[in-house]
Amino acid sequence: MKNTRWIKFLGGSNLLYTVTVGLLLCIFIITMTKLDFIFGTLAVIISNILMPIIIAVLLYYLFNPVIDFMEKHKIKRVWGIAILFASALLLLAGGIVLVIPLLENQITTLAETFPIFIDNLVHTVIAFIDDFSGNELADQIISQVEGFMNSISSDIGNYVSEGLTRFSSVVTGITSVVMTIVIAPIILFFLLKDAEKFANGVLAVTPPKWRADLIRIATEIDIQVGSYIKGQLAIAVANGVMIFLGFTIIGLDYSGILGLAGGILSLIPYIGPTLTFIPALIVALFTSWTEVFLLILVWIVIQFVEGNFVEPNIMGRQLNIHPLTIIIILLIMGDLLGLFGLIFAVPIYAILRVIVSYVFQKFKLRYNKYYGDIAGKYNTGDTGMTDFGDDNIYNAKNKLVEELVEKRKVETKKSKK
Repeated sequence: MKNTRWIKFLGGSNLLYTVTVGLLLCIFIITMTKLDFIFGTLAVIISNILMPIIIAVLLYYLFNPVIDFMEKHKIKRVWGIAILFASALLLLAGGIVLVIPLLENQITTLAETFPIFIDNLVHTVIAFIDDFSGNELADQIISQVEGFMNSISSDIGNYVSEGLTRFSSVVTGITSVVMTIVIAPIILFFLLKDAEKFANGVLAVTPPKWRADLIRIATEIDIQVGSYIKGQLAIAVANGVMIFLGFTIIGLDYSGILGLAGGILSLIPYIGPTLTFIPALIVALFTSWTEVFLLILVWIVIQFVEGNFVEPNIMGRQLNIHPLTIIIILLIMGDLLGLFGLIFAVPIYAILRVIVSYVFQKFKLRYNKYYGDIAGKYNTGDTGMTDFGDDNIYNAKNKLVEELVEKRKVETKKSKK
């Protein structure tokens, strides 16, 4: 059988070899999907340790610059971590003392008044629909809407009321939450203390030929995801504080709960602010029209401050993702992974984009090798090789990371112009 360019491009010596490798790969994948007793156990294990690891990684990106700063100022890394943990505990204790009583009162009040809110909303909607009644089709639609609203009013009211009143006992009874609270700080401690050792250990067991590519991928992911996580957390805190202060100034009920919810939901790009505004608007509607006007005014100010001062200065254009792309990502990840997918959709996309870009770079190099002389070559950029033998591994790593970070800074500055 003729050994063509296409066969070489696929990586085989002949067509039979290439097809055989493809079939064996398919058989391997199918076999793995049938081993539920293995992957089911792995899924349970991963589900139990995933959340503590995610929380630890998020906090690592947030706190590691602080530890690096203290280390540069002659404070040992372990002592810096101890100071950071002690400060975090003091702030947490102060927050509990100050915030929990406020939230507890507001949660209790909300649990008592939420059914009333639902009933008032139902009656308002029904009264609004009755104004449009007059023909048979409209009456049928109105009766269906009335039945639907009446059926959900009591169910939602009872569900929320019972859920809120039993919230404390449910949370304390969930072992996974307790384990997360205990394990996440331990993982965070070792990440802050030994992250460099972990990275060097992985690099040491990686074949020298693959080390440069591994560092390029890891550094790009670290830069993009780390910048996004730090920026998004800072924006979430800023939004939560602005929402709480703004709603408190205009005297809106449940400003503490709405501020906390607004900060958490701000982790979801674009969709998060809307999810916060809707319940605030419902609360304002059942207070007065003046309250609605003040709410809209405060919300415009918050969005203006966030869009023109907070987000540009904190985030810049770290990921440079088009808004339409983000919306599509949120729709897909929200459907696949729920709230977790909404919050982590953009970081997951950033990681996948780096990996796909790497694979495409390899594809372009391979195409240039076998087909570049036919109609021209891809522009593959800098493909210079670095000596990553065991004698030069860590010096080469540090040099390459510095080059990649500096290159990323230059690209970020250009994108801001």
